[in-house]
Amino acid sequence: MGNTGIIARALAAACIAAGLLGVSAPAAQAADDYPWAWQGQCPIVPQEPIEEPTPTPTPTPSPTPPKPGEKEAPVVEPPPPPPPPPPVLDPVSGHLYDPRGPKPVCESRVWSINGSIGDSWGFVLRNCTSFVAWRLQERNRMAGFANDFGGEHWGNAENWDDVARRLGYRVDGVPAIGAVAQSDNGRVGHVAWVSAIGPGTVTIEEYNHATPGGYGSRAVPVGDFRYLHLDDVAPSPLIGSDRPVVSVPDGLGESWTARVDDRGTLRLARPGRPARTVGPRGTFSSLVAPALVLDRRGLPWVAATTRTGRVLAGTLRGTGTGVRLRDVGTSAVTASPALALSRTGRPVLAATSSAGTLVTRRFTEAGRWSRAARVGEPLSWATHTAPVLGPDDAGRTVLVAVTARGATFAQTLERGRLRRLPGDRASTTSTPALSLASDGTTRLHQVTAAGRLRVTRLVGRRWSRAETIDGDWSPYASPAVGAVGGRLHVAAVARSGALLVRAAVPGEKSQLPGTIRSSGDATRSPGLVTRSNAGLFVVADRGRTAHARLLTRPTWAVTGVTAPTRAGFTP
Repeated sequence: MGNTGIIARALAAACIAAGLLGVSAPAAQAADDYPWAWQGQCPIVPQEPIEEPTPTPTPTPSPTPPKPGEKEAPVVEPPPPPPPPPPVLDPVSGHLYDPRGPKPVCESRVWSINGSIGDSWGFVLRNCTSFVAWRLQERNRMAGFANDFGGEHWGNAENWDDVARRLGYRVDGVPAIGAVAQSDNGRVGHVAWVSAIGPGTVTIEEYNHATPGGYGSRAVPVGDFRYLHLDDVAPSPLIGSDRPVVSVPDGLGESWTARVDDRGTLRLARPGRPARTVGPRGTFSSLVAPALVLDRRGLPWVAATTRTGRVLAGTLRGTGTGVRLRDVGTSAVTASPALALSRTGRPVLAATSSAGTLVTRRFTEAGRWSRAARVGEPLSWATHTAPVLGPDDAGRTVLVAVTARGATFAQTLERGRLRRLPGDRASTTSTPALSLASDGTTRLHQVTAAGRLRVTRLVGRRWSRAETIDGDWSPYASPAVGAVGGRLHVAAVARSGALLVRAAVPGEKSQLPGTIRSSGDATRSPGLVTRSNAGLFVVADRGRTAHARLLTRPTWAVTGVTAPTRAGFTP
């Protein structure tokens, strides 16, 4: 749409844009740093002229002739009417008006400065598109963003999502700090800038919405907008390494399970038994999953992140009646800790702090956790994805973690050195899955920032080149890997929110159902519980309550071997 068309449509537009002339910008303001805040004038609806009230005439008494010797009384003139009050500037319309009358009303939400209605980037002054362009440059550091960014014409707010998709940017229903909130509602749509995120809500900053040509901030439900991820400042603080359940097979065809419910209570379940509360109720972060591993005695060790960013870890007491938890360090409340057994049979723990520092700790012969051993550069690791620990075919402990820039590094803790894995930039909001197959192959399943699900094998001490599993995968959910019928399967969430189950090894085929019923939320990571005599159980989502949805495909349907089935899992 050209300049002429835009100016014509501007007479009733809420958020419009055009290729227009630029003007100089004054100093930024405190609460509203938009350069043209309250500047310029809009066409106003003609006001009725204010008529001065006509004074009511005062009857003049008949003159009485003075008595002899008296002076004639002087004639007193009535006082003049008071002068009209000085005009007042209306900050919205930019016009002076008589305070005795109504404030000016903009005929359209278009402002001009020295004859121009456009800002320096080709958007209409004091409209939502102009304000968001300013935010993207100042807060997101997108210095080149303008109405012709990427060789496209961004135009009205209703066009922004389509343009972003054409340029290859993610457009979805998941907010992020610094993302553009966009809606097609209204005649020409609306855009705003995401400044904060809460449970189910986003706080947006905007222009020309509730206040014509003015700044506003409001909290709205997440679903009111779609979100354009042009260059996010930070991911949502509510997207972590969450998972509805974690499980560890016990070698007898059953599994131990652990989870943190929506109220922040940690629950642990032995095979075939109801889940029991571990630690104080309501203590743990509901944004992340706990970590679980079985020692050589078959006893569970569990670790979980609290709401205040502490890591509590422990195992069953000697009587087997409860778990004693100890404070063993700090963690970001959006990142799970990781647990594994070392070659000595004692647990190893890894955790990423809220500042992005990754450390490991070992449980010593003295029955205490060791001092933290830092891994890699401090302040460099992603805080919305968890480190993962697991064994390789030689019994060594492998650590894998993602940096804040999306680089993936792996290290063998037994005298290994940190190595960067080849491949595309990883998602910083999706935790990888590390698995050891029955043939002794260690594999890493990981979602990239572009939504590809890549698979890397550990061969000796080197990682292979990544292969991919077809699909458009959500970078906001973590894949889960489990074995059924002697073959690995991966459950992962598509960008559309659909939960899919695929063969975990590229080139293999799966006989399991490909699509599982789920909430359709692209941020809900699945959980897997595997049983050699009962099949693969997929926990589709956490939901608002403490009850997860459980779906299964029995193993005998895959292998042809029948056996009694028993879930042994209390969601």
